[in-house]
Amino acid sequence: MDNLDLLLIEDNVNDAHLIERIITKEKLSQNYHWLRNGSLALEYFEEEKNPLPQFILLDIKMPIVNGFEVLSYLKGQERTKHIPVVIYSSSSQKSDIQKAYALGASSYLCKPASYQEMKNVFSLLFKYWIAFNKNTIHG
Repeated sequence: MDNLDLLLIEDNVNDAHLIERIITKEKLSQNYHWLRNGSLALEYFEEEKNPLPQFILLDIKMPIVNGFEVLSYLKGQERTKHIPVVIYSSSSQKSDIQKAYALGASSYLCKPASYQEMKNVFSLLFKYWIAFNKNTIHG
């Protein structure tokens, strides 16, 4: 499988470590980066010298700067508006889903309850963005 340069923006340390474990164990990506909150994400993207990821996995329920604010910023900037952003949240509220898509999210995933489910979701997610979806990532 081709490599996908992934940026995870997630404030829950346990979720972030679990995602990293799945990505590593399943060999989904060698280019995985984690920012611990929305505030750090905004700082990261404001620095033009920082490399841009090919794909962003974004939690919405974060303190100080939430995922909606990060998504709005990313889609409002010429430099980052093309990057696919998948919302990965524990919220299944219709209003959150609608808001995410209205702000430009590429997809909205609810966090699975089990490790096996999570592993399956990530395998399919990476396969979709690398092998099947036609975009600026791989043509």
